[in-house]
Amino acid sequence: EQAEVDLTLDNISIVPDSLCMACGGSGETRIMLTKIPLFREVLLSSFACPHCGERNTEVQFGGETQAKGCRMAVTCSSREDLDRQVVKSESCKVLVPDLELEIPAATQRGVVTTVEGVLTRAADE
Repeated sequence: EQAEVDLTLDNISIVPDSLCMACGGSGETRIMLTKIPLFREVLLSSFACPHCGERNTEVQFGGETQAKGCRMAVTCSSREDLDRQVVKSESCKVLVPDLELEIPAATQRGVVTTVEGVLTRAADE
C-alpha cells in the first residue's frame, strides 16, 4: 500500500528572529505540521543561523498513535540504500540480523533520518 504525505510549502510557518543557542544571533525557524499515514501527526521544525552556520532539525510527534503498528523490512544491498529516509518513532524497535544488532524501543528519540542515520546513532550511543 502506498501512502502520500503532504509536504507542500503552504503548510510551512516561518518564525523569523529565532534565538541561536550557539552564537546568540538571530536565525530562522521553519515549522510544519503534517500527518503521516498509518502513523500519526508530526511537527517538523528546522532552525538555521546565517551568522554562525548552526543548524538544528527536530521532530515532535503529536496526536494519537495508530491502533495497530506496522512492520517494515528494508534490504540494503548498496550504498544508496543507506540513504533511504526513515521516520522512526520513539516506540520503534529496530532489528538488523546481519549485524546481530537490536535497537530496543524507547532507547532513541523519534527522528526523521536515513537508514545510515539510525545505525550511526546506535553506534555512537
